[in-house]
Amino acid sequence: MKNRTVILITLLLFLSFSLSAQMKDLKRKIPTDPTVKIGKLANGLTYYIKQNSKPKNKAELRLVINAGSILEEDDQQGLAHFVEHMAFNGTKSFEKNELINYLQGLGVEFGADLNAHTGFDETVYKLSVPTDEETFNTSLQVLRDWADGITFEDEEIDNERGIVAEELRARSGAPMRMYYQSIPKITNNSRYAQRLPIGTTDVILNSEYDAMKRFYKDWYRPDLMALVLVGDFDVLKTEKKVKELFGGIQLTDTPKERVYYEIPDNKEPVITVITDKEASGVSISLYSKKDETEVVTLNDYRNEVLKYLYSAMLRQRLNEIGLQPDAPFLSAIAGIGNFLGNKDAFLLKASLKENNIPEGIEALLVESERVKRFGFTNTELNRFKEQLLNGADMRRKETGKISTKYYIEQYIDNFTDNKAIPSDEFIYQFYKEIFPTVTVEEINNLSKEWIKEDNVAVVLNAIDKENLKLPTEEDIEDILKKVSLQPLEAYEDELSDIKLMTNEPKPGKVISETYNEDVDVTTWKLANGITIIAKPTKFQNDLISMSGFRPGGSSLAPDSLYVSARNAGNIIGSSGVNGISETDLNKLNMGKTVKVTPNITFYDDLFSGSSSSKDLETMLQMVNLYITNPNKDEGVFNSKKANLKSIYKDQDKSPGNFFDNQISEIITKGHLRGMPLTVQQIEDGLNIDEAFEFYKERLASANGFTFVFVGSFDLKNLKEFTTKYLGSLPSDLEKESTWKDIGMRYTNTVVKKTFLKGVEDKSIVDMRFTNNFDFSLKEKTKLSLLGKLLKIKLTEEMREKMSGVYGVQVAGYASDIPYGWYRMNIRFTCDPNNVEKLVSKVLEEIEKIQKDGATEADLHKIKEAELANYKEFLEINAYWINKLREAVKYDLKLESILDSEAEINNIDSNMFKDAANTYFNMSNYAEFILKPEASQQE
Repeated sequence: MKNRTVILITLLLFLSFSLSAQMKDLKRKIPTDPTVKIGKLANGLTYYIKQNSKPKNKAELRLVINAGSILEEDDQQGLAHFVEHMAFNGTKSFEKNELINYLQGLGVEFGADLNAHTGFDETVYKLSVPTDEETFNTSLQVLRDWADGITFEDEEIDNERGIVAEELRARSGAPMRMYYQSIPKITNNSRYAQRLPIGTTDVILNSEYDAMKRFYKDWYRPDLMALVLVGDFDVLKTEKKVKELFGGIQLTDTPKERVYYEIPDNKEPVITVITDKEASGVSISLYSKKDETEVVTLNDYRNEVLKYLYSAMLRQRLNEIGLQPDAPFLSAIAGIGNFLGNKDAFLLKASLKENNIPEGIEALLVESERVKRFGFTNTELNRFKEQLLNGADMRRKETGKISTKYYIEQYIDNFTDNKAIPSDEFIYQFYKEIFPTVTVEEINNLSKEWIKEDNVAVVLNAIDKENLKLPTEEDIEDILKKVSLQPLEAYEDELSDIKLMTNEPKPGKVISETYNEDVDVTTWKLANGITIIAKPTKFQNDLISMSGFRPGGSSLAPDSLYVSARNAGNIIGSSGVNGISETDLNKLNMGKTVKVTPNITFYDDLFSGSSSSKDLETMLQMVNLYITNPNKDEGVFNSKKANLKSIYKDQDKSPGNFFDNQISEIITKGHLRGMPLTVQQIEDGLNIDEAFEFYKERLASANGFTFVFVGSFDLKNLKEFTTKYLGSLPSDLEKESTWKDIGMRYTNTVVKKTFLKGVEDKSIVDMRFTNNFDFSLKEKTKLSLLGKLLKIKLTEEMREKMSGVYGVQVAGYASDIPYGWYRMNIRFTCDPNNVEKLVSKVLEEIEKIQKDGATEADLHKIKEAELANYKEFLEINAYWINKLREAVKYDLKLESILDSEAEINNIDSNMFKDAANTYFNMSNYAEFILKPEASQQE
């Protein structure tokens, strides 16, 4: 054994030395992660195969086409996306709906596990499936059919036209209209401005059948395809299956050239001001574009790291400005990254104050100019190096415990954009090797490359309303020129030698300890009334999740303090602790994996947190300080208040927001706490002293808190730290924390209302059943399952058969606070002319469930999906956090968490029938319909 240990240590040292030697030669190519099998078939199809058992017995499969809407001809605009739809409407091996029905029978959920997307330059088909032999083989056959076996029956194309048109309708609105206007400007009238993936309604509804088939024939070919397969399977066996199944795809004799379109350069800034009456707020975006560079060598990769560091440090500075007492803008971001076509871009973006627009634009540009002139500081750079290195360290430690989806996107990007895919171990070692050589001077030099006068595009988006004075395009150009000339001072990085916790607390006492062997959970009761629940797991190698909770919340505040109490957790929780500002707290924790967030909701006092095992003590120190020594920060308060006002200002200009607000007023009978805030309420009712005092009052006593810890920790350490930092918290054992019934009750009578708002030819339908009932977790689960069944039926009928909607949302929800109540909600977007028949179809499908329950096929789909989710969730820390919290709240035996599989297997048709007759009661039915303003003239 000793010899083996010596050999292993020697090998590791050799590998480390070898990596170090390789990294010194920056001309070397970036090594590809050796755990991913990459190959190319004789027909040109590329494949990526990686074994990863997180989650167990599942795999993520992707078929990637290196072609998208950019390649459409004039008569094909929108057909790249339409082809994607047709993949689910009949292939060589699966007739229409047979594919979806088959996969749903395996627990695959349409939308969540079975989906696709189309972009400018790529189309990606997505499957998340079990890895048993039969299912996995059939799933590969599905990908094979999508590659060259879509049938494109004329009747099915016509049936799908309405669905694609409804998708376009669902997306329509002010954001989309403004995007359509901006893209010609930011791409300098390139082809990207003429080939938006959603296409045009005219082509979608009237295109020739051959136009779609021609696109499929031209671009769905093996030399433009990749298979990306990651999951809990054998790599070599999977590779063999890929070769056997996909090797027979024929390469076209005379393939069309795959053109890569470029974005033209512009010497002078292109500036545009775009307004819309249904928009919200004002924002500015500046793009400084530059030809993309290949990332092939280690030196190229090093340059990418420099760009990341530059972006992160500038974002940090902008965040600091946003938290100043009189911040010139609401928020801002910055960064260097991919753009479109052949360009990368440096982006500056800010959300602006309506009464301070020119000043906000100037402040955004000034900070970028400050970096250009004076650069960053060594202290800033060192902190961000630590942060980046810590992140890389965490990822390499989590090897084998990282979700499969993390890898999928990397491999897709490698195929479509030639992005490097080194291993997490290599990245960590590379950072360790190069960071000592990375100087602040070379990062500062990036400003000369990216902050320049040519290839600049600026877009100002704003709401169109009276009395809002917007700068003209000439005004914005003047600001650009002004900033480059005005005198500036260098940034001072102020972070004194501070310590998070200056006074160590005296540890509390554990007064009882219990252990539940069935679920491996230890419970400690502390003398100050706090309960600690601990479940060590190996689901992650070095991550811990924490949740603290007790009843209370803003319900305890009188109406006069409601606005301040409602926002107290967010404002004070973002203000830092122990005299350390939030900005400095973030700086102090760079290089650590730790996060703590206090929150006060309607009926609860909450803490959420996460950390690595080495930063567990820091996490608990932060919890202690958020309770005992929170800050009252005027700058944070002003920033939060301004942002809240911007969110709620002009909210009724948006048809969707107007509709939701009207529903809230009716459903809650206009209750103060059930309605969205108004700007006047925020202005008059949000007070920093009130918010701070309410926060302090809520947390003055820790009695009644339960803290749940799940993850990779040592029980002895956790007990020591929780006893010290939580057990020492002040507590009044005579005072129990509980929520207060604020008197809000949801309407449970028949309501039917139609509202007219908006310019788009679009309706939103919201149907809901709400009433009082005797709450139980069992009934809450029934409601959720009933919603899933109805969604399946409505998708089949309203989407697949009627082509009347793109999608339909169905959700069942129940609560026992402040009283036992439930809601079943159905919502969809549609053509205003189809509202009546679609509403009738919903009610018809409800009646069928009330009469017949669930079919065997639908019952099987739901049970398989629930079982698949349950098995996957059992190995996720967050799931155990939620289930343990639920067990505490409802005084359940902890081992009942393991009963879910039996409960799922006991679901039957009668359960759905009974639930439908109970909860779909037409005497407590509300129907809300939004139609465009033009409907009034009809």
